[in-house]
Amino acid sequence: MAKMRDFARGRRRFLTALGGLGMSGLALSLGAATRRETALDRFEGVVDRNLCISPSSMPALRIDPAALPKDLTFVGTRLLKLGFLDEIAQLYGKRTGNRVRVIGDGCDGGLLATRSGKAHFGELCCPVPDSPAAGMRWLPVAQDMKVVLTSPDNPVHDISLANLRKAATGEVRNWRELGGADRPIAFIVHNHCPPYLEPVRTVLLDGGKTWSKHAMRSNTDTDHLRHLARFRPSLGVDSWVLAAPYVKRGQLKVLSVDGVMPSVHSVSRGDYPLSGPLNLIFALWMDDLMRPFLDFIYSEEGQRIIARNAVPVSGIQAAKLGDAPEYIRGSKSGTLKG
Repeated sequence: MAKMRDFARGRRRFLTALGGLGMSGLALSLGAATRRETALDRFEGVVDRNLCISPSSMPALRIDPAALPKDLTFVGTRLLKLGFLDEIAQLYGKRTGNRVRVIGDGCDGGLLATRSGKAHFGELCCPVPDSPAAGMRWLPVAQDMKVVLTSPDNPVHDISLANLRKAATGEVRNWRELGGADRPIAFIVHNHCPPYLEPVRTVLLDGGKTWSKHAMRSNTDTDHLRHLARFRPSLGVDSWVLAAPYVKRGQLKVLSVDGVMPSVHSVSRGDYPLSGPLNLIFALWMDDLMRPFLDFIYSEEGQRIIARNAVPVSGIQAAKLGDAPEYIRGSKSGTLKG
């Protein structure tokens, strides 16, 4: 209830600020995050559940290997699924004849599925250490490009990271302070996964600051992007994987940050400051089923597929950054490249 009141207060403040522009009649369909029903047996057909239920404690369960799905199964954030995992799974299936199921959900959905024996891999778009997934085995497979979004008719084309942080916290509230028109900034937040070190929140709310009390909140990426496209003075940050269709349709545009546009090269070089890890987690290692697919992800062909929408992580990098000794120990010479 407290979160619901916070959302409502932020909404009223923002619409009041827009009242002088004749926009107060526009309303955002925002609701408090709700806990998903047990969910473990309801993954099939899930398309847009990316709310984190974030249980305060999640004990590891004793998993019976025989109870796991017959087909290699992935559950978790849609960023991996839509970004590259669907395509890699389909190609892998054609090459090997082995079916791979990739089911979209959220970070907690992936965590619950792997710990309860409903999936072989979970997918996380946040760091694993110091998260509810801490203690599980994991491997990074890519970096997600986080893009700064606004209306296509906004005359502003670049924003500094310092000013983006000020807009996020409410220290800057008008586009004229950023070189734009004299109108309030409609900063819209996708406030998800509180217990995780969510990359955008970690970077923008540096030093323990909080989102602006004037900001709007959206509970899903779909709502977030739709609201950003609806309000002309909008400003927000989301994944390129999800934002790309809006940008290609001309509904949103991407701002450079300190003169640098997001790209595979700018993120991999460290020139672009907004990115986040895309990780695979697992609770039980099944070598015959899991190793061949991971080898394909880290192959040159898998890396090329990932690079269309995200920044690939090589096998060697994954071995150094992750915690999956079962996979690393059994890898043949030359399998881990990069």
